[in-house]
Amino acid sequence: MNSQNQTNLRCSTWALIMIGFLISNAAFAVYEPSQLSDPSRRWSVDLGVSAGYDDNIHGQSQDTESSVTTTLNPRLAVNIPLDQTFLGLRYSYDWVYYWERTGGDKYDQSHVIDLIFSHRFTPRFQLDITDNFRRGISPSLVEIISGVEYIRQEQGDYCFNNLTTTLTYNLTRLWTLSVYNSWELWSYDNANAADQDRDVFSPGFSINYLLTPATTVGFNLRFGLVDYDDPGPNNEKNSTSITPFLFVSHLFNPQFSAQLSVGATMSETENNQESSSPYVSGSLTYRYSRNGTASIGASYFLYTHDQYGYRTAETMATYLQLSHAITQKLTARLGVTYIHSEMGSPSFDVPVPIADPSEDAWRFNIGATYAFTRWLFGEANYEYLHSSGIGGGSYDRNRVWAGLRFTY
Repeated sequence: MNSQNQTNLRCSTWALIMIGFLISNAAFAVYEPSQLSDPSRRWSVDLGVSAGYDDNIHGQSQDTESSVTTTLNPRLAVNIPLDQTFLGLRYSYDWVYYWERTGGDKYDQSHVIDLIFSHRFTPRFQLDITDNFRRGISPSLVEIISGVEYIRQEQGDYCFNNLTTTLTYNLTRLWTLSVYNSWELWSYDNANAADQDRDVFSPGFSINYLLTPATTVGFNLRFGLVDYDDPGPNNEKNSTSITPFLFVSHLFNPQFSAQLSVGATMSETENNQESSSPYVSGSLTYRYSRNGTASIGASYFLYTHDQYGYRTAETMATYLQLSHAITQKLTARLGVTYIHSEMGSPSFDVPVPIADPSEDAWRFNIGATYAFTRWLFGEANYEYLHSSGIGGGSYDRNRVWAGLRFTY
């Protein structure tokens, strides 16, 4: 089945699910695990309009091109809470016009669609389904770390979709069992990158134990299957993996919490190339005052890579986020993300091994939001992105923009 048919089938399935539950569950809404900013409402819309400047619109290391930009960003959020069922939709559209761009279209478009479905069969048994669709414009920002934009260079415009299904059962008051599966779909527009089209399946299970009212410990076992449309000679690009890890989370006090996962990943391609790597992920969240929150996190994992003739990458990803309400109307934000990847499992057709097969990327952003009224906000942001890696892909990019956001 091609990617267009898969997308159409996915959209049709979600439409049928939503219509069916709207018809069959007419009870008063009592189940709403994901609320909007105004809990009394079931939908919200907003529109952002901004002007800015981008000094490297193509993300190139040489012959860079800069431009003044105009951006439109409408967003929609819908919640449908029913008796035992919840459905949610989050949609965001970006239209960016580059006034000085030469060659091709002067505008870029991108789409972000998140669908949420949750159903409680009983107070102890629950089904959760999420579908995350991203239409990326290269160089792209893909949300790999929850809540943090993970910087990845991609080969041209592409579609990314992640469908995750989770069944959760409370065995007792202290023990919880979850069984899940994740399906990632990558599809590239560029014919030269079509050999990177792939499906990634990640089934697994976890079992957690409530050690104390503030501490949860658990064990997670995740499997992986990477299946390329064009797997190459001897199916060398296809691979399987297994990742067992232990998990602990602790609430030190109402202001300070932490979580940590520790394990390992073992991977093998279909032509018998083996790789292994530690798997570590942790984060700290601290509400240092009534007006401010800080979070920091880091992960180290083995990732299936798709560039430069290498099949895997041991990746370290770190981030820092700060948010502070300076006044009742003015809020400031600061974010830093750093990614380092070491390539591995080279393809047999790589003519000469690269001396330092690694790449780095880091992103710094600072911004502020001012609430003129309940419905009108002013926004200002600055972002710096640096990427350096093999294949001559190093570049710097500065972007600044300011505008208004109308919300209802």
